[in-house]
Amino acid sequence: MFPNEARVELSTVGAVGVIRLVNPPLNPLTNGMRTRLREIAEAVTTREDIRAVVLTSGSPGSLSVGSDIKGFPTTPESGREVSADEHAAYDALENMPQPLVAVIRGHTLGGGLELSLVADIRVAEDTTVIGLPEVKVGVFASGGGTQRLPQIIGAGRARHLLLLGEPIDAATALSWGLVTALTPEGRGEAEAMRIADQLAQLPQLSMRATKHCVNTGLTQGRSAGREAEIDCIADVYGSADASEGVRAFIEKRPPKFTHQLTTPEGSNI
Repeated sequence: MFPNEARVELSTVGAVGVIRLVNPPLNPLTNGMRTRLREIAEAVTTREDIRAVVLTSGSPGSLSVGSDIKGFPTTPESGREVSADEHAAYDALENMPQPLVAVIRGHTLGGGLELSLVADIRVAEDTTVIGLPEVKVGVFASGGGTQRLPQIIGAGRARHLLLLGEPIDAATALSWGLVTALTPEGRGEAEAMRIADQLAQLPQLSMRATKHCVNTGLTQGRSAGREAEIDCIADVYGSADASEGVRAFIEKRPPKFTHQLTTPEGSNI
């Protein structure tokens, strides 16, 4: 692999997996990078040693500015193929059972912002510029932007971003709930790693169950989410970590979680 080749890297720091986009200076997403994102997400899904994940980039200038406009599809057939690959990659990341924290920095635009929407928690640096400018070049935010964004910030604000194509600053993104934490410039990844490490210390079965139930409700409706809660909590109540958490609370000591995914009855979330 050549040093300047557009790529996606996976590394681990303790129990935290780090997915890093590398295509400097602004990390435009290539078809190969999206394929690699999907492959990494599918691999991480099966790894019990990774209990939380950070999505970041190898450049301070952007998480990603999205697809290179020069490489946009020019026919309906190629457009459908590229869009299907993009959705497959983003869905795989969203469906990882581990909690995912995204680092938004610099100019994070278009498909780069859409990529960040798959995360459970988004951290932005205070100099970040965020936007979905696709309509200004005759296309639209078709990588999940029209679907995920309204669920995160509400339909009105989502329409504002999607239809006008105008960017917002980090403070506005925070006030709208698009991101949940701001850091000084250059500190986003450190804060994301701190949050991910905190998530990784919590019992893995309850982490996975929480994410599964939230995603089920958002994608399948409240009734399906309710049933998911009932099914999952039945398994979680029977877990070793739930018993340890209760004992530790009563005994007024820090819990010692084992992060077992299988309950005594053999269920696995």
